[in-house]
Amino acid sequence: MVRLGKKIDLPYKLLLFFFLNKSLFSVLPVFFASCTPKQNNVGHHAPEFENIVWLNGPEQKISNLLGKVVLLRWWTDGCEYCTHSAPSLNDWNINFRDSGLLVIGMYHPKPAPQDVDLNEIYKFIRDKKFVFPIGIDSDWNNLNNYWLSDGPKSFTSVSFLIDKKGKIRHLHPGGEFHKDTIIGHEKCISDYWQMDSIIRVLIAE
Repeated sequence: MVRLGKKIDLPYKLLLFFFLNKSLFSVLPVFFASCTPKQNNVGHHAPEFENIVWLNGPEQKISNLLGKVVLLRWWTDGCEYCTHSAPSLNDWNINFRDSGLLVIGMYHPKPAPQDVDLNEIYKFIRDKKFVFPIGIDSDWNNLNNYWLSDGPKSFTSVSFLIDKKGKIRHLHPGGEFHKDTIIGHEKCISDYWQMDSIIRVLIAE
C-alpha cells in the first residue's frame, strides 16, 4: 500500500532534478545538433572555390556565376563510374550551354590528395572529350568543403546542381548516371533523368 504522502514525492524530485540540471538541458540541443549529420549543403549557398588550377578555360568563381545554372562534378582517372558518366556531362554541356548551363568537371587525384602532372590531366580530358572548364582540386580542399567534411562517403565522384542564385539545389552522391538501357543499371538511368529534369527546371527559373 502506498501512502498518500508519496504522491507528491516523485513530481517534487523531478522538478528538483530539472531545476538543478537546467544548464545540462540547455546544451542538449547543441549537442544533438553537433551529432546530426549535415545535409551536404543542399539548400545552402555553394562554397567558393579555393586553390584551384583551371584548365579548358579561365578561372571560375561561384560569385561570378550568378545567373547561370552550374553542374559541378568531381571525377578522376581510372574511375569506371566517371567514365560511364562522362557522356552525360558532354550531352548536357552541348544541349544546355546556350540556355545558361555551365558544366564544371573537378578533377581530384586518387587514392588521396597529391600533386598532379598537368600533361596527364590533359590526356584524361581528351580521352573523355571534355570541352567544358576543368578544375584541379589536387589537395581535395574543395571536395572536403562540398562533400566530405561531415563524414566518410561511399563515393568521392559527387555531383552538385547549383541554381542561378548560387544555392545548391540537388546532389548526386556519386557512382554513375547515364541513359543507356543496360540491365542492372536501372538506378543509373533513373538518376540521369532526375538530373536532366532538375537541370531543365533550374534553367527555366
